[in-house]
Amino acid sequence: MKLKQEPIGIGQNLRKLRQDAGYSQSQVAAILCERGVYMTTDIYKKIEQNKYNIRISELNALKELYQVGYEELFQADS
Repeated sequence: MKLKQEPIGIGQNLRKLRQDAGYSQSQVAAILCERGVYMTTDIYKKIEQNKYNIRISELNALKELYQVGYEELFQADS
């Protein structure tokens, strides 16, 4: 028997963290590029829409940018 596992979407959490930090999607993409992580506004937009399979390097860079732990990135809606 197979159990269906729901995909984990972190887009909503990233959107909230970005808005709380006062950044636009373009600003986040530019900051990540400055830090050596390839990112475009379009890619970041897709990450927030859960339409892009985020790379570990991108996830780590966003974690550092927003100064949060993985728990906050992956927390489920309450």
